[in-house]
Amino acid sequence: MSDELEFFFDPICPFCWVTSRWVVEVGRLRELAVHWRPLPLAMLNEGISYEERRKVSESYPDSHLRGLEMLRVIAAAEAVAGPEVVGDLYTRFGELVWDSPAPDGEGFDPVMRVMAQQRDLRPVLEGLGLDPALADAATGTDLDEGLAANVAEARRRCGDDVGTPILSFSPPDGPALFGPVIDSVPFGEDALRLWEATYTLATWPGFAELKRSLRSFPDTPLTSRIAHGETTVR
Repeated sequence: MSDELEFFFDPICPFCWVTSRWVVEVGRLRELAVHWRPLPLAMLNEGISYEERRKVSESYPDSHLRGLEMLRVIAAAEAVAGPEVVGDLYTRFGELVWDSPAPDGEGFDPVMRVMAQQRDLRPVLEGLGLDPALADAATGTDLDEGLAANVAEARRRCGDDVGTPILSFSPPDGPALFGPVIDSVPFGEDALRLWEATYTLATWPGFAELKRSLRSFPDTPLTSRIAHGETTVR
């Protein structure tokens, strides 16, 4: 079984967040070297109309922009401090979003409005011993070429019509999958069972897809009022 994984992520994706916490749990239980790779949904979805998604929430495009801004800051930090800071920054930025209190109101739109809020990223950088001025990278485009290269690499490994997360086993030439998409974090033996099942499918010769479009919304503090409810949000 592979002991090395590349995890392509966007901090603004709730499904990716839950899956990432599962991968962290797997890494706690067994030897697993996880390399975290930024994958902006704002770039991955270029060419895809947001009109249908605006019917769910007018804040949809802005939420993806917030993800891109956080990933620009992560890329800037990686450039000066090395790849070892990427996973910690993902965790801290993800907590800023997903550990927020559940908003008042019904349905997904209030959650999306919180997701789309701009946040001060400087305290997170300072807390990790990084220069808070790196937060200025959020509104620049100097690092977008490198982020776009990550998008191209994720597509090369996994194909088109994918989102986050993407798990790439034994990178760069091993198999890669979009998902698994789960609504809550398994721990202990359950986490390992899911890992073994995912790895088995990923490495099965010729395996391509196993999918259902019905899904339930992830369970986080921010989404607690709509968690486990049926959703078509992607």
